[in-house]
Formats: sequence, C-alpha cells, structure tokens
Amino acid sequence: MNFVAHDTMMNIKQTAMGVVLWAVSSLVLAGGVTSTPPATSTPASAPTLAPAPAPASVSPNSEAGWAAYDAGDYDKARRIWQPLAEKGDVRAQRGMGKLYEKGRGVEKDYAAAVKWYRPAAEKGDAESQYRLSVAYGWGLGGIEKDEAKAIEWLRKAAENGQKRAQRSLAKGYEDGLKGLPRDPVKAKYWYDRSMTRE
Repeated sequence: MNFVAHDTMMNIKQTAMGVVLWAVSSLVLAGGVTSTPPATSTPASAPTLAPAPAPASVSPNSEAGWAAYDAGDYDKARRIWQPLAEKGDVRAQRGMGKLYEKGRGVEKDYAAAVKWYRPAAEKGDAESQYRLSVAYGWGLGGIEKDEAKAIEWLRKAAENGQKRAQRSLAKGYEDGLKGLPRDPVKAKYWYDRSMTRE
C-alpha cells in the first residue's frame, strides 16, 4: 500500500472511531439499570455535586507527550508517557489509555486502555472517568458490562466537567434512561452546564 493510500485509510479509521465513540457515549444511557440513584435532600432545582477532588499529580513532561501525540509521533508520546504514568502522572495515564484505545503507535487493546484509564479516573480525571463509563456501558477491555457502574462513572465525569458526560446524563434524565428518573429539571441543569466553560 502506498503512503497516500495508507494516510487516507488512517483518516477514514480515525473518523470512523470518532463516530463510534460519539455513538457509544450517546448510547451509554440506553437501557435500564436495576438500581436507582440515592435520594438526596437537595432541592429538585439542582442535583447534588460531589466536591471536586484534590488536584492530581501532573508532570510538566506529560505536556511533551501530548505535543508528540498531536504531531502524530505516537511512539515518542508512549516513550514519554509510560514512565510518567507508572509513577502516577494522571495526564500521562490518560495518554497511555488513549494510545491503546485508539491503537496509535501500539496495537489497539481495550484492556490496556482500561488499565491506564482506571487509576487516572480514580484520581478525578474527568476524561478518564468518561472513558471508564463507556467501558462499563459496553463491556469493553475485559470489564463485565455493568450499567450501574457506567452511570456512576458517567456522573463523576459530568460532575468534574466532562461535556459529553454532562450531555449524556442530561439525555438520561430527559428520557428516563438507565434507571434515571425522567426529570426535566435535572435534564435542563445538565444541558445548561454542558454549554458552560468550566
């Protein structure tokens, strides 16, 4: 295969993966969950938000990994991120997860992606929380499909400012999906919040 054909195939694959991730995030709330959200004493006008987690450790060197990733030098990004991720750098952990999820510079491996997303998600990284929600929603990466955990991680991601998670949660409240009650007030809250900068 010549370079132009390879480049065209890569663009098609990246576009298709983007569409798949959008569809997965939209569908993560489809279906029912057997458990119901806990009752709170918060007024119906606004959902209770968990306090923001303490800032997680991030090395300025992880930024060099993102620069390499954005430039398409995935091997360099991996070489920068892996030692940082092993030491607990949240952005490097998310970067490693993204490399494996997308199959960039490494063989696509959802189990490896989840391995890296989980510690970053547990430290409060909203993007990693969202990716973990998708993994639970679809049973990816060796994780057993668990819609209740998918909603739990989706809610954490939304509370921490992840816009796709906020829109998905709004849709769940709007339509009463995944065991969420139909609640137009909460749906509006999450739709409105998804339109703000955080």
